[in-house]
Amino acid sequence: MKYIQTNELQAQINWEAIMPMSRYAGGHDEQMKALFKGSKVLGHWNEGDYQGQVATCVQLADGRVAVYNDYYGSCSGCDSWEDATDADVRKLCIDLSNSAYVFATLEDAMAWMENEAKGDKSEWCRWNECAVHLLDAVRRGDVGYSDPA
Repeated sequence: MKYIQTNELQAQINWEAIMPMSRYAGGHDEQMKALFKGSKVLGHWNEGDYQGQVATCVQLADGRVAVYNDYYGSCSGCDSWEDATDADVRKLCIDLSNSAYVFATLEDAMAWMENEAKGDKSEWCRWNECAVHLLDAVRRGDVGYSDPA
């Protein structure tokens, strides 16, 4: 599959949107969807439980497609976003951007997700488990739950 992972995406982090967001446990959906400036969310999936995984697919401002995932918990002891300091949030966002898979086209991203979905599902917090759900969300155009608060 044709993808890159690069630290160049750090320059596209949407700090103006991310920094004032509330810092709560439970999936940080809004942060995941607003991570990059000028991006359009193509699909978003949250496991929807007390703890689990969350994944997002966006079209970046330059037309490329990025997919990234994270895990979350239900309390400050198991979710790093809960009551995070500004420095913590900066590190979390940089880590997310550096771990994103970047593709030239949506078709390449979807082919990668299809391939990942076939992988070993025995390891927690890996792409293979959430790839199938994110791929379904992209196909449906499901950008996930959005809490206006």
